Amino acid sequence: MSDAEGRTGAGAAAPALFEVRGLRAAFGGTPVLSIDHLRIAESGVTVLVGENGSGKTTLLRLLNGLLDPAEGSILFRGLPLAGGERTVGQAAGRTAVRAQSVMVHQLPLLFRGTVAQNVGYGLRIRGVPRDEIADRVAGALEQVGLPGFAHRRATALSGGEMQRVCLARALALAPEVLLLDEPTANVDPDSRSVVERVIRNRAGSGVSVVMSTHAMETAYRLCDTLLSMETGRIVEPEENILKGAVERTDEQFTQFRAAAASAGAPGVAIRCPARQGEFRVAVLPMNELILSRKLLDSSARNRLRGTVTAVEPLPGLLRVSVDCGVVLKALVTPSAAVEVGVAVGRDLVVTFKASAVRLY
Repeated sequence: MSDAEGRTGAGAAAPALFEVRGLRAAFGGTPVLSIDHLRIAESGVTVLVGENGSGKTTLLRLLNGLLDPAEGSILFRGLPLAGGERTVGQAAGRTAVRAQSVMVHQLPLLFRGTVAQNVGYGLRIRGVPRDEIADRVAGALEQVGLPGFAHRRATALSGGEMQRVCLARALALAPEVLLLDEPTANVDPDSRSVVERVIRNRAGSGVSVVMSTHAMETAYRLCDTLLSMETGRIVEPEENILKGAVERTDEQFTQFRAAAASAGAPGVAIRCPARQGEFRVAVLPMNELILSRKLLDSSARNRLRGTVTAVEPLPGLLRVSVDCGVVLKALVTPSAAVEVGVAVGRDLVVTFKASAVRLY
């Protein structure tokens, strides 16, 4: 089971943005996707990562109703989107996903004509008044950093500019859900920064974003939830991804303040190799964490006290969650867990080197 849980309130669970069960897809009889259970929560940015051919694009197209699964079911906000015989309920689900979401493909199509004609296309076919189209096109181009591009020929744009125009075309429709397939692939650094900023801004305004990328730097910077895919399957992550901000940097170390999940809590200061820049994310592999009952006599710069909150069995390993002000997850062998006395409620020390932490 894989659950992509976003920011939700307490109480009864709200319907997921997307929920799939027993999902199987195949091309020409060759299996390409197999997901037993996946729940993607409303709001925030869910990022699918994996190599080319891992199933990211196929999953996005299934979620958008552009492909039918060979087996299994898909729900969009509680409405059936796919699974079994076509029904009235499925028609409602497909209508909802197409009305409330927009998908931007990895190689999006621009029509001949001006940038404004391309950005306003979806509005025109929906019968939006001309004056409103002009205003929404201008606003969308402003969001993607292309003011003044409205009358340029679409075919004369650079690759990065084309990608931003296609994103503007989606934004002009004011969707509640954005599905983005490799939105920063094959674009220049300036366009990549703009696209990432737009995604953060839209998510911050309440838009749910589900996107794919094989660029891990982009994934780390943007994700609220990270889903890793291999050969058509969701695989368990093996990294702690901590949001926060740099507090200070000296000649040896950068101190990063990892934000706590609870509002108002101080979070945790983590020492990392010295780097200059504005970083929002620290990534710490789970296998770099050492658990102990007492402080170790070690040169490691990060030693945090915490309480075990969960122990999850994995093939040959245990994944242990320790609340140190932020929850850190460590991978340990069963024998090491017995030696340390790992158990829910046990107070332990988490130790890791500064060099194990990467900033993005």
